[in-house]
Formats: sequence, C-alpha cells, structure tokens
Amino acid sequence: MNVNWEQEFYPDWAYYVDFIWAKGVHLARFFNVNAGGPGFTDPCANSFGVIDPSEPQGPGCPTSGNTVTYPGAAPFAPLGDVFTATSPGKSLYRGLTAGMRKKFSRGFQLEWNYRYAKDKDDDSNERDPFTDRSYNRFDLSRDYSLSDRDIKHSFNFFTYAELPWKLELNTRIQARSAQPITPGARTATNRNSVRKDTKFFSLDWRLARPFHWGADSRYAIVPIFEMFNTFDNKNNLDPLTTNLLFNFDGFLRQGVGDPRQLQLAIKFQF
Repeated sequence: MNVNWEQEFYPDWAYYVDFIWAKGVHLARFFNVNAGGPGFTDPCANSFGVIDPSEPQGPGCPTSGNTVTYPGAAPFAPLGDVFTATSPGKSLYRGLTAGMRKKFSRGFQLEWNYRYAKDKDDDSNERDPFTDRSYNRFDLSRDYSLSDRDIKHSFNFFTYAELPWKLELNTRIQARSAQPITPGARTATNRNSVRKDTKFFSLDWRLARPFHWGADSRYAIVPIFEMFNTFDNKNNLDPLTTNLLFNFDGFLRQGVGDPRQLQLAIKFQF
C-alpha cells in the first residue's frame, strides 16, 4: 500500500508526504533438518509441546541464551547437511517520507526528502540455500526482528542551478544511518540488535560550462569539474552479515567506501 499527498504552497514549490506499507508472507526459508534431531520435537518445549520457562526444558534448550542445539543422532547421518526449502517466512516494511521540491524556474530546481522506516522479517537470508540462521526451527517467532536491510534514517538532496557566466552547478547529498547486525553470541532476543559501522554520508557536485557554436548552437564543448565524497567520509561497507558470495542485503561490496575523488572531463555535444 502506498499513500501520497502533494501540495503546492507557492508557485513552483510543493511539499509531499508519502507512506509505504508492505507485508510479505510465505517467504522462502531454508532449514538444515540434519543438524541433529530430537525426533522432530521442540527441545525447548514441555511434554505438551508448549514452551514454558517454568518447566524443565529439553537438553537442547539453552539456559544461557545461545542458539538451540538439537540432541540425538542426525536423521540422515551419512548425508551431512540436508537443507529443505520451506515457506513460513514473513516480513513487514513501513516507511514515511517527507520532502519538498521546486520545479525548474528562475534558473534553478531542487528537491530534498527525509525518510524514517522500519524493516522487519524473520530471515533476511531467503536467497541463500546453504545457511540456516534460525534460532530454533520449532519456534520461528524468536527470529522475527529487524531485517538485515533495515535503515531507519535516510536523507537525499539535489539541486541544479544556472549560475552567472553560463556556469551550471549540480549538487547531491546522500545520507543514511547504519544497518543492523547480530552480536557474536546469538540469543533468543538479540537478532540484529546492534548496528554496524556503516553509516553513510556523501556530498557530490559538478560544475560545467558549455561553449556552443554552429547554427542554433547545435554543437558544444563542455569542460566539467566534479568531486565525489567531498568531505572524505569513510562510509564503511563492512562487516557483512554472511560471506560476500551469499550476501543479499543489497550492498554487494566489502571493505571501506569510496574515498574523495576529483574528476576533470571534456564533453562534446552534437
């Protein structure tokens, strides 16, 4: 569901508010059913199959909060890991965006927006058939938390302006808060409970000066001077949630971000 309101409050100026609500059900999840086996019963459940902390727990239910282990021999011991594809996954995304835009007039245009969002799921790993990240496959509610892709705050700004002496200026600002990650010791309640050092900020700009000639100014030589990540923010891309080959959080790069870069160019238009 997407609801949007836009209102002009001054000639060529408008503000807008946008809300997105997206719910996913029956999403793919992969479970290693050969990681030991209590005969397909929950090691954390009582004799009635219900998790009750007041009653004695099975030998696979952790008292320290570490990931559940499944006691007993693996059902298919000679086979090693046996992953099954199932579809009990769920997700919920809610995002509210507020912004303002100005149409091009009087030599410039601009737009900015700020978004607050919350992205939740019980497994952000739906495209990796080789990793079982469930805390307890008999109680998937313990996995429902912030998604690997959750970014609470983001801000965008751009402007284009025609300056004196026929100079053209483009400016862009992008900023977003860090993604979550699970601490090294997984518990029943700490999935994606801390944040990576991956907050992002970049100011990019371009200055150009077209030189036209020919009939109707058909041709132009355009010298361009541009800079990316002007303040040389570190913009870390690490650490990943999983191995880079199977990382599907939307950021398929590893290490530090791009440094400050300066670029000079000449463009021929015809």
